[in-house]
Amino acid sequence: MKLYCLQVRRWLHSPVLHVALLGIASWLLYLRLAVSYPLQTFVAKYPLTDFGRANGWSQLTLLDFVLTILAAFDLYLLAWFIVRRHPRDKRLFWLVIAFAALFALTLLAMYPITATDIFEYVFHSRILTTYGQNPLTTPPITFKSDPYIKTVNWAVQPSPYGPLWVILTVPGSLFVADDLTLDLYLMKALPVLFYLGCVLVIAAILKHKDANQKIAGTLIFAWNPLTLFEAPGNGHNGIIMMFFALLAVYCLVRGRWVWVLPALVASVLVKYVTAILLLPFLIYCLHAQVGWRNRLIFLFKTGAISALIAGILAFPFLAVPAGLLYEADFYSLLAVPTLGFQFLRTIHGDKIAKSIMLAVSSGAYLLVYALSLRYQARARRPLDLILLSTWLTLAYLVIGSMHFQPWFAIWPIALGIWTSHAFTRHILLAFTVSALFSYVANFFWIWNIRTLQNPQVNLMFVLVIFAPPVIIGILSWLWSKACAWQKSQSSIMPERA
Repeated sequence: MKLYCLQVRRWLHSPVLHVALLGIASWLLYLRLAVSYPLQTFVAKYPLTDFGRANGWSQLTLLDFVLTILAAFDLYLLAWFIVRRHPRDKRLFWLVIAFAALFALTLLAMYPITATDIFEYVFHSRILTTYGQNPLTTPPITFKSDPYIKTVNWAVQPSPYGPLWVILTVPGSLFVADDLTLDLYLMKALPVLFYLGCVLVIAAILKHKDANQKIAGTLIFAWNPLTLFEAPGNGHNGIIMMFFALLAVYCLVRGRWVWVLPALVASVLVKYVTAILLLPFLIYCLHAQVGWRNRLIFLFKTGAISALIAGILAFPFLAVPAGLLYEADFYSLLAVPTLGFQFLRTIHGDKIAKSIMLAVSSGAYLLVYALSLRYQARARRPLDLILLSTWLTLAYLVIGSMHFQPWFAIWPIALGIWTSHAFTRHILLAFTVSALFSYVANFFWIWNIRTLQNPQVNLMFVLVIFAPPVIIGILSWLWSKACAWQKSQSSIMPERA
């Protein structure tokens, strides 16, 4: 009897049980979202909507959303605190992976309740498969009689994405005829698959470079509520871009230098943002080669493979990226540079204000970029490059992105939240919550749409999204300094004694 009681006590104190219970509780939250906003039902009822509009922007809907994201975040942190104390328990690792797959598959059935991008993905693919036109040059409005046109918000601009993304969407689009629901399911399946790919690549990176961080690092990305909500939930293709960026990191940590740049080129051919990482990765790889002869051989091989990949994938779609240029001209009310635009437009008008802000924003980011390359010259560990890439991406979102959206936050999260660098992790955890709370701010905007002017709305969104990470960053830095000071004092005290 005593032996049985002892076994029960051990089982009750098992970290596997605790993480399993937290995973089940988290899954119930995501299941509730999928059941409350079923994809098939919503498409049949009103194909283009969001959770606020569908519920009349009610206070109860807002409260329900806030409680859901806060509960998901709390459960996520509790699970991370548990697994980081048991870095060698393989059962925990497979439990983390299993729940990640369960969360993603559950959210596959959820209607994209805060974004309409996936409808545009479907139509852009349809332009190629149904009409035989290039979606990178042909806008959806060209096909006014198409039954899907009513689901496209951005109908006047071509696709702003890269050719690899278009190619990835072709099989699903060819499989269906005019079944919008099935088309959406197949389109959402792509982010689900590549999200799971990101999870496995991160685990593989950590296995080779920081085995003690493998389980905790995998969980802190895989169970991240923003990543789950935006990738498997809303179906954003940014997770696919990040899969290839992470694949480049994996090649780097394994010393497969020739394949680092080709993997990153593939990322750029999904979405162009990761082009900012090409130069830092190239510099790091060059420094890793011994002697000029090896460096030249490396440049030739990696350049040839990258050019071949880019040529094969991009040649059928060769064109000026008109959709990307159109998107760059759009100033989101969530973006920091838009604050300057709102002020300048009252003095100089829209056109000149946009030109000034483009110059200021681009100049500021290029300055940050140039300074980061000086740091890059001293980077000798893969972690240094990973952190540099994370911060370059964060800087782009704050300084350089005119059309910032909440789901952009998953880019730096995918790059750096799983590292052992506490300061970066704290910033990205804060960014997780603040990006989700931008949807809460949206309710306040709608409730006060007749009284709030665009500058006020812009300031509200910027404070909600970017102020918490800044505050958490300052507090984290002060805490680290205080701990370092306390440690130095404790080392001095015995000498005085």
